[in-house]
Amino acid sequence: MKKAVLIVLAVLAVFAVSAKDLAAQTDISWNLGIITGQDFKFSPFLWTTGVIFDIYLTPHLSLSPDVFATVHNFDFSAFYLSPSVLLNYQRNGFFLGGGVTKYWVLGSEVSGAPSSDVMFKANVGFRVYSIKLTLFAV
Repeated sequence: MKKAVLIVLAVLAVFAVSAKDLAAQTDISWNLGIITGQDFKFSPFLWTTGVIFDIYLTPHLSLSPDVFATVHNFDFSAFYLSPSVLLNYQRNGFFLGGGVTKYWVLGSEVSGAPSSDVMFKANVGFRVYSIKLTLFAV
């Protein structure tokens, strides 16, 4: 866990230092969504919220670190925390990308810090003005 966090922070630091005008090259967005299982049913009800940073490396390529919290109903005694880093290709509002993510189970009802292995994460979506519609799979 510590190595992954340090790597993400190091990559962000390199881009922050090398960017001439970071504000012009970075989009920050907040996400609110619902997660389904492979059967596409909303039972159990899992909702997610998170922050996504799109750091543009070129006009069409961005490095997109994000962090999401996933909660069952509105019970915060246990929840998933999932940081990830994606490389996205963006053109004419559409984007497509892939990267890695890892899940940790946190909360007052959780002993220790159980976590998943590092997993592949893919996403595809469309941005219209300030609204970003995203579908991702882990």
